[in-house]
Amino acid sequence: MTNILIKRHIMLYRQNAYKYLLLFVILALSVVLFTSLYIHNKEKNLLDSKYKESAKNTKEFIKNLIENKQNATLAIAISLAKDDRLYSYMKNRTYKNFEYEKISSQMREYTKFKNVWIQIIDKNGTSIYRSWTKKTNDNLLFRKDLNKMFKKQDITTSISVGKFDLSIKARTPIFDDGKFLGALEVITHFNSISKRLKKRGIDAIIAVDKKYKSRLTFPLTTNFIDDYYISNLDASKKFINYLKQNNINNYFNIKDYKIENTLFITSYELRDDNGGHLASIISFKDKNSIDIQAIKDYKRQMIMLVVILLIILVFIFTLYVYNIDSKNINRLNSRLKKHIKQLKIQENKKQSILDSQSSIMVITDGVNIINANKQLLKFFKDIRTLQEFREKYVCVCTQFIDMQDNSYIFDKDYDGKNWAEYILSKPHKNFKAAMKNHYGSIRHFSVKVSKGEYDDYIIVTLADISSEIEQKQQLKYLNNNLEKLVNKKTLELKKLNESLEDKIKDEIFKSQEKDRLLFQQSKITAIAETLNNIAHQWRQPLSTISTATSGMQLQKEMKILDDETFNDSCETILRSTKTLSKTIDNFSNFFVQEKQKIEFKLSDSIHETLKFLNSTFEEKNIIIDYSMDKDIKIYGYKQEFQQSLLSIFDNAIYAVCTNKDIKNRIISIEIKNNCLSIRDSGDGIDEEDLDKVLEPYFTKKHQAFGIGMGLYMVQELLVKHMKYEIEVKNSTFSYNNKEYYGALIFINFN
Repeated sequence: MTNILIKRHIMLYRQNAYKYLLLFVILALSVVLFTSLYIHNKEKNLLDSKYKESAKNTKEFIKNLIENKQNATLAIAISLAKDDRLYSYMKNRTYKNFEYEKISSQMREYTKFKNVWIQIIDKNGTSIYRSWTKKTNDNLLFRKDLNKMFKKQDITTSISVGKFDLSIKARTPIFDDGKFLGALEVITHFNSISKRLKKRGIDAIIAVDKKYKSRLTFPLTTNFIDDYYISNLDASKKFINYLKQNNINNYFNIKDYKIENTLFITSYELRDDNGGHLASIISFKDKNSIDIQAIKDYKRQMIMLVVILLIILVFIFTLYVYNIDSKNINRLNSRLKKHIKQLKIQENKKQSILDSQSSIMVITDGVNIINANKQLLKFFKDIRTLQEFREKYVCVCTQFIDMQDNSYIFDKDYDGKNWAEYILSKPHKNFKAAMKNHYGSIRHFSVKVSKGEYDDYIIVTLADISSEIEQKQQLKYLNNNLEKLVNKKTLELKKLNESLEDKIKDEIFKSQEKDRLLFQQSKITAIAETLNNIAHQWRQPLSTISTATSGMQLQKEMKILDDETFNDSCETILRSTKTLSKTIDNFSNFFVQEKQKIEFKLSDSIHETLKFLNSTFEEKNIIIDYSMDKDIKIYGYKQEFQQSLLSIFDNAIYAVCTNKDIKNRIISIEIKNNCLSIRDSGDGIDEEDLDKVLEPYFTKKHQAFGIGMGLYMVQELLVKHMKYEIEVKNSTFSYNNKEYYGALIFINFN
C-alpha cells in the first residue's frame, strides 16, 4: 500500500512538475520575446537619435563655415572700399588703373584666402572690371541679389550663381558727393568649405540647381551630373559617379539622413534671399565613424538584465516545484546556494561591464547614488570606494558647475523636477555638464539619461567631450585672430599700394617717353617704305619719258624729226606722266584718314593692298597664290583695315625674302568659311617667339626694317576695335603639288 501511495505521489509530483515546467517555458519564452522586441526597438530609436544628432551637427558645422566665410568676405569688401583711388577711377572712368588682380595674388600668397575675386560694377549694372579675367562689359542685373543691392544702395552679402560659379558675394556701394557710381563686389568660393569638411572625414558634393545651367557660360569646373553643375574643385570622382548611378534627385532635401551600405548621407540646402533653391551640399561619411559605443553598451546591459531575470525565474520555479517533496529540500537548498552564487557571479560580470566603459556611468534615483563604475573613482581621486563617495558627495550632481548656459545641467529645482527627471522630460535635447577634476581643471561631459522599465533607477552616462569644447573655443579664437590678421594685412596692402603707385607713375612716364620715340621711328620707317614703293613704280614711266625725250632731242639735232615721230613721242610722255600721277593718287588714297565706318568687301581690300605692293612682288620675284570660296562684307574703317593687311604682307615679304631660292618665294591668300588665311614660305617663326609676336616692340628684323609695332597694331585694330579673332602659328601648305612651311596669320570674321 505504501508503495502504491509512493508511486501515486511520485506520479502526481511528476504530473505537477510537467505542468509547472510547461508554464515556466511559456513564461520564459514570453519574457525573451518581449524583451528582445523591446531591446530591438530601443536600439533602433537610440540609433535614429544618434544619427539625427550627427546629421544636425554636420549641418550646423556647414552653416557656421558659410557664415564665417560670408563675414570674412564682407570684411575684405569693406576694407577695399575705403581706398580713395577707387572713387577717383570710377568718377574719371579710368578703369584700366584698377589693379585688384595684384591684391588677389598677394592675399593668395600671404593669407588663407586662396581664391578671392574682385569685381567693379557701374551704376547701370555692367561689369567694368574683373580681377580674374579680361571678360567685361556684360550686364549683371539678371542676378536678383545685385538688383536688390542697386535698389537699396547699401552694403549687402549673398550667395548666388553667376556666369562663372556658385559663390559667396559681398558688395559695398561707391558714392561720390552723394552720387551713386556703382559697387565693389568681393567673391569667394566654396572650395575651402569642402576642404574643411574633408578634414572632418566628410566628402562634400556641391550641386548647383539645374535651372542655372544656361547662366553658367564660363564655369570654373567641367563637372556636371545630368544638368547639375558641381561647384567644388575637389569633388570626389567616386561620389560623383555614385550620384550619377543612383539618380542625384534622390539626395536633395534629405530630411535628416540616409544610410546606404556603409555611407551616412545628409544634405544642406542653399537658398537665395527669396527662398529659392540655389544648390545642395550633399555630404558623405563612413557610418562606422559615428560613435555608437554607448548604445552597444546599453544593449549589453539590457541583455544581462534579461539573463538575470531568467535566472530568477528559474530559481522561483525550482523553489516552487521542489518544496512539495521534503526529500528534495536539501537538494533545493543546495541548488539555491548554487543559484545565489551564480547571481553573485552575474552581478560581478555586470559590474565588470560597467567598469569596462570609457565614460562615467552612474545608477541613481536622482538624489542618491546606487552604483557606479570605476571611471567615477578615477575622476574623483580623493575617494577610494563608492561608499566614501556617498559619504562625501551624496550625489554626482553636487559637483556640477553652473556654466550660465541652458545646455549645461546642474543641481537645482527645475519646476518641481530634479536634474535627472528634467533631462528625461526632454529626450530630444542635448545636455552637458561641467565638473572640476583633482587638478582643478574644468572638464565637460555629454549627459545621457535613461530609466529602467521595471524600477525607478536612472542610468546616467557622462561622456567626456572636453576636447570638442576646446576645439570650438580654439575655432572661435582663430576666427577672431583671422579678422585681426585681415585688417592688419589690409592696412599693409594699402601702404604697399601707395608705394607701388608712385613707382608705377614714374615707370609710366618713362614708358610714355619711350613709346613716343619708338612711334616716331615707326613713322619714319613707314615713310621710307612708302617712298621706296613710289620710287619703284615711277622707275619705268620715268625711263620711258627719258627715252622719248632723248630720242626727240637726237632726231632734232640730226634734223630728221618729223611731225609724226614728234606726236608719238609726246603721247608716250603724256601716258607716262598720267601713270606717275595715278601712282601718287593711289598712294594718297591708300593712306587717307577716314572719319566714319563703312561696309566694304574683304576681296576689294585685298586687291587694293596687293596692287599697292605689286611692284615689290615683281622686284623680289614673289608669287601670290589667291583663292576664295565666298566673299566677306566687313563694317569698319576700310583704310585702317588695309593698313593692317599691309603690315601682315610686309612681314610675309620679309620672311619669304630670307629664302635664297627665288622660285620658292610664295605667299598664299585664302578666304574660306568666313576666315582669312595668309601663309608664307619663310620657314616659320621660332616656337619660343610665337607667344610674343603680337606684343608691342617685339621684332626679329634688323632695326632698319621695323620696330615691332606692325602685328601689335593689327591686333589692336582687329581684336580690340573690330572684335574679330587673330591667331599666329606655323603651318604647311601646298602650291603646284609642292609642300611649303612657314608662318600662318589666321583671322576669324565669325
